[in-house]
Amino acid sequence: MANGSAREKAKTDLTMTTLIIGGGWSGLAAAVTLSQQGHSVQLLESAKQLGGRARNISWQNQHIDNGQHLMIGAYDRMLATMELVGINPENAFSRSTMDISIHDLHYPTLKLSALSLLPWPLSLAWNLIKSAGLFGFISVARLQSSIPEILKNKDKPVSEWLLSTRQPQRLITQLWEPLCLATLNTPIEQASSHLLATVLQDTLGKGQHAADALIPKIPLGDIFPHAAARYISGNGGEISLQTRVKQVLIKDKKVSGVITQDGTQLIADNIILATNPSQCNELLSNIVSINKATEYPITTVYLQYPSHIRLSKPMQGMTGTIGQWIFDRSEQTPGLIAIVISAPGKHEAMNKQELVQHISQEVRQFFPELPDMANDSLVIREKRATFASTVDIETKRPKSQTDIQGLWLAGDYIANGYPATLEGAIRNGENCALQLLNQH
Repeated sequence: MANGSAREKAKTDLTMTTLIIGGGWSGLAAAVTLSQQGHSVQLLESAKQLGGRARNISWQNQHIDNGQHLMIGAYDRMLATMELVGINPENAFSRSTMDISIHDLHYPTLKLSALSLLPWPLSLAWNLIKSAGLFGFISVARLQSSIPEILKNKDKPVSEWLLSTRQPQRLITQLWEPLCLATLNTPIEQASSHLLATVLQDTLGKGQHAADALIPKIPLGDIFPHAAARYISGNGGEISLQTRVKQVLIKDKKVSGVITQDGTQLIADNIILATNPSQCNELLSNIVSINKATEYPITTVYLQYPSHIRLSKPMQGMTGTIGQWIFDRSEQTPGLIAIVISAPGKHEAMNKQELVQHISQEVRQFFPELPDMANDSLVIREKRATFASTVDIETKRPKSQTDIQGLWLAGDYIANGYPATLEGAIRNGENCALQLLNQH
């Protein structure tokens, strides 16, 4: 009995002011913010490493990203939080002025480029006129001018917004659809025009540098999660990996702690749940009512070519194909190319060999200088990569504060007016922590 009592006591001795469940970018941002204010935190992560859906994986005796992520200069909170934990963004990212070519099987190449002697946004307009003609430029300007009205009115599918602004089929196919998939991970027939309008407003309306592409020089897991962990630990916080929470404890409509998979009970005054929507619903199904999110996949196909292989630009688009965006990751891994496929599609029915062969053939159509086949390949399928940014999703996303005292929510699904991005995850983690602090 004495030994049993000692074990039980050991299981309940860990008492922290705030428990954060989930070591993705949102949970880390919440922990960093609380630690900065001298608040005691313990972060619990079920996996072997931090980073969530933006973490490192091992391949070919090196670390690469668990899927290609698109980041831009407008991600101000992400960049500020990185600087807070000791990261110099200039060392972490290659920042390049917007200069994207979007290739199509039937249309001429479309160019979104700010490279010009003309000042922004005339530089972007001039290059668009050269590749899409004056009518194409006028169509884009017409859609951009409609953004304030779109944001004021009832939400509707992006496809309806494009038709209402008389967008030509070429621009729908070659510009708006791939941009919608890249930012919202949702087909235009379902996607929220409010969310896309917000993204366009912040990307194109905040100056040239907001639209800069940020390509990681090192794996994402080495950019933020590792530095955030050092910052949290250095400020008195605790991080527990391979610690899965199986139950959130509630007493008299107030949190009291959690029970982990091995039966350990951790006591807490506050709990921040910073997991993906499915995990959040699973843990809180009998506690609070949260609208269940539809989650969509993102597939990344890595093609490893000989080390001397390079593309002419770090990021380019492809339309009329299964692959949508192609990234040159040679600065991190010489000869490495990443092709991204957003949202559901027929690629989901292909096995790895079929998908790699199909994508390789597509890439060769637009980049004939590449070898017929890569030396090696890797397919990463994140089946629940993001929540679906569908019409009226803003009315369904929960807020950070719940009806249960001390129970808080973070993660990119929490309401913030943006789709599922690393910027949204950071913002929600930070805002959740600030709201918690303001309650004390």
